Amino acid sequence: MENIVWHNNKIDEITRVKNLNQKGLVLWFTGLSGSGKSTIAVEVEAELTRLGFIAYILDGDNLRHGINSNLGFSKDDRDENIRRIYETANLFCNAQIITIVSAISPYEKMRREAREKIVGDGVLDVPRNAQNFCEIYIKASVETCKSRDPKGLYKKEIIGTDTIYEIPENPDIIIDTEKLSVDESVKIIMHYVLENQINYLLPKILETAIYAAFDAGKIILDVYKKDFEVEYKDDKSPLTEADKKSNDLICERLKKYSPYIDILAEESVDDKKRLSNKFCFIVDPLDGTKEFVKKNGEFTVNIGLSYNNKSVMGIIYAPCLNKFWYAAKNHGAYALDLNKDIFKLFDENTKIKVSDKTNELTVVKSRSHSNEKTDVLLEKHKHKIKSQTNIGSSLKGCLIAEGLADIYYRFGYTMEWDTCAMQCIVEEAGGIFMQGDWTDMTYNRENSLNEKGFIILNKIENRLD
Repeated sequence: MENIVWHNNKIDEITRVKNLNQKGLVLWFTGLSGSGKSTIAVEVEAELTRLGFIAYILDGDNLRHGINSNLGFSKDDRDENIRRIYETANLFCNAQIITIVSAISPYEKMRREAREKIVGDGVLDVPRNAQNFCEIYIKASVETCKSRDPKGLYKKEIIGTDTIYEIPENPDIIIDTEKLSVDESVKIIMHYVLENQINYLLPKILETAIYAAFDAGKIILDVYKKDFEVEYKDDKSPLTEADKKSNDLICERLKKYSPYIDILAEESVDDKKRLSNKFCFIVDPLDGTKEFVKKNGEFTVNIGLSYNNKSVMGIIYAPCLNKFWYAAKNHGAYALDLNKDIFKLFDENTKIKVSDKTNELTVVKSRSHSNEKTDVLLEKHKHKIKSQTNIGSSLKGCLIAEGLADIYYRFGYTMEWDTCAMQCIVEEAGGIFMQGDWTDMTYNRENSLNEKGFIILNKIENRLD
């Protein structure tokens, strides 16, 4: 327009994303009055806020009290109503707020315009795409909506027989409120949002898990310093009071993310409903119980997260060393020594990477699970090996991630909770983590036994055959 100039902000969208640790997203709820849009939208906003996201509802009725108060219900006024809503939602999206629009928005043309405006108006280094806008059709028949009629609009004939509602042609999500409860509906939408925000979700989860691991470590050390009884499970592995108490504390903390993330923990009953969830925490509350019983200090607390069956987050805490190793997919790997370092998530000063060595290698071996096959392989390649170190628990993977060792071959059986956290740390540090047959390791499986063993290398060039 003539004499109107767009003024750019000094703060760009990339900075806003970093500051808020989330990206802008518009959840556009459409459906007849009485279908359940506002009821579900309010619950989604509450759940997002509980999990640490910044979200806000732009409710169609609320906006008619203010910005749209001069509009009626004619076709032109309805179109203008939606135009103002999507222009406002776009500003919120630019501010990187998760914006929940709840409005009948009866016409396909205006909903399409809303999508085009919000998807096409980004200025990030990565252009916006369909993931910035999610059309959610809250489905219910006219008869059902009339029976609910919470605002009496059908009785007043403000909507209904005189209004055409064009059913969305290709919505991103359909919520049928005649079949789904509010909780079920919220869970579906929340799963969508968590996947959409996964790069920003991981740091939020990481902080929760780090504090849980640290507090579990304190409980473990309290038991460690006194005499304790040792039980033995069916597989002859030891079990102590420390295992149980650590497990209980960690699982209680991680329940914050229920029902959106399930938990597979060594000392908890395995709830197989986790198999239908893309997200699953995988927890070893005390990795290296044999070392704990021997009181040599080489035990850890492991908390991992799998998404789509891949390890995407890992925390390993060694209570006796008071040291953390942690990583999140696409965020790098870090080693935090609490004896000298101040905790700051993703501090470049504590970032770690594997070594570049291809000869004079340091091999780590299990202290309590020796294997003849491993010994034969190492003897065959002894010309490449400078030293061997025996150490317990997941500390072996941590040493490789930190560049203090280079190779670990484990041919014996382990479990998912032994490897999930360690794998993410190794891979984010630049290392290689594979099953013993050189296939990918997966998680949140029906059978949690790692039957093929696993291999950790600093570089693929150091593969031993």
